[in-house]
Amino acid sequence: MLPKVPNTGFPSQLNSASLTLLLTASMPCPADFMQWSNSEIQYLHGGNYQEPLNPNEVSQSIITVTHAHGWAYGRNFFFMDTLFTESGQAAQTNLYGEAYSTLSLGKITGLDLSYGIFKDFGVTGGVNLGENMNSSRSGFRAWLYGITVDFDLPGFAYFNVDFLRQRVTETADIGTSWQITPAWKLPFEIAGTKWSFEGFADFIGHNHTAARQALAQPQLRLDIGDLWGNSNHLYIGIEYQYWHNKYGIRGLQDSVPQALVLWKF
Repeated sequence: MLPKVPNTGFPSQLNSASLTLLLTASMPCPADFMQWSNSEIQYLHGGNYQEPLNPNEVSQSIITVTHAHGWAYGRNFFFMDTLFTESGQAAQTNLYGEAYSTLSLGKITGLDLSYGIFKDFGVTGGVNLGENMNSSRSGFRAWLYGITVDFDLPGFAYFNVDFLRQRVTETADIGTSWQITPAWKLPFEIAGTKWSFEGFADFIGHNHTAARQALAQPQLRLDIGDLWGNSNHLYIGIEYQYWHNKYGIRGLQDSVPQALVLWKF
């Protein structure tokens, strides 16, 4: 899950396969198959992002739309970032999105596959794509496939780990590497207030042109709507972004605290 991508060089049209997978992951399932659904709009702001060949610290605002749902045979997940540069480099708007679909082996077979800390196993496919809207040249395309393990850990609403093969096809077809992505949500309470610690981390292997990467985006959220009896909608908090070898560029690092406001519906 790479949140933003530098401008590089191929035509900026989204290919039809990318759009098909994005629409599939974000499209609601028929009501009799839908088991749960969650959608969010997030606003993030940070002031010291690092960008290639730029000695300045870059300030950005990010609007993120996410949607996830579970259905009879698995779950789908989609997010889209819109990134607005405010200072530190030329004004620009970037889009970055990811879509994943996981088929649950437990749901498909009707068997209880839980054992110890293991809850379920699945097969996952996804696409990552990015665009610079101020350029006629595209940003990034990657295709991913592999397996997902759902863990049953005390206190966690979920803890899942994807073990994926990643193939980058733009800006150039540079072959395959691996990606391991844990994602989690840990709700808790402090003095009657509702909080959650949630997020993801990507650990990505090197390929022909990119160094190994580590990207983590944990969030600490406070349900402020619950303070006046309207819980599970309005949140404030902080997200910390750590990115080692950002964009696969050796030595480029992000260490950015970001203010967070979120509406869940």
